[in-house]
Amino acid sequence: MAGRWSLIDYQPLVDTELALALTENMLDRFGVITRGAAIAENIPGGFPALQPVLRGLEDAGRLLRGRFVAGMGAAQFADNPAIERLRQAGSAGEIVHPPVALSVMDPVNPFGAQLPWPLSRQGVRPTRRAGALVVIGNGHLLLYLPPGGKTLLTFADDLRDETLNAAVAALGQALKREKHLKLTLERVDDRPIGESPLVGALKRAGFSREPKGYSWYS
Repeated sequence: MAGRWSLIDYQPLVDTELALALTENMLDRFGVITRGAAIAENIPGGFPALQPVLRGLEDAGRLLRGRFVAGMGAAQFADNPAIERLRQAGSAGEIVHPPVALSVMDPVNPFGAQLPWPLSRQGVRPTRRAGALVVIGNGHLLLYLPPGGKTLLTFADDLRDETLNAAVAALGQALKREKHLKLTLERVDDRPIGESPLVGALKRAGFSREPKGYSWYS
């Protein structure tokens, strides 16, 4: 390539410097560092490799250890700004947020990392796989679309609930952002898609009927 180039003298990081860099990166991305987050990020050596750095930052007053989020285990580390945001969210009362669809690998998705996956209505536990999408509303997992998009998993008791219809709409908005995407939904949980109460919501979101199910093109 055209331009001026120079050789960089690369010096590998020592273990402590690497652990500190990984810790600061996880604080920026997750806000709260937990054992589950370290496992999900494939940290070399896992959570134990970060603990010396976490304890050192705690002793220096940069981090606090506590149970900041229910269900995320006893070993949670966060800095003061993140803890303050959590306090504000907890004291604000019940706030209804519209469902949002995002990549299952997004750090904003706590399921499969900080929080365990719930069982779907079919009794299936999802996995964190590239290409999968989740829809989350008010802290609850509502929908899971695996790579390939043949089966849509739901996690609400009532498939006719307005929240779930809004979740399907959010899923449609996320799919519209993908270029040259083609998939065909064949089942919702353990039922053929034609028998699902979500058919109307899927049509409104942009899915089209075809012999095998409901297709999406973008």
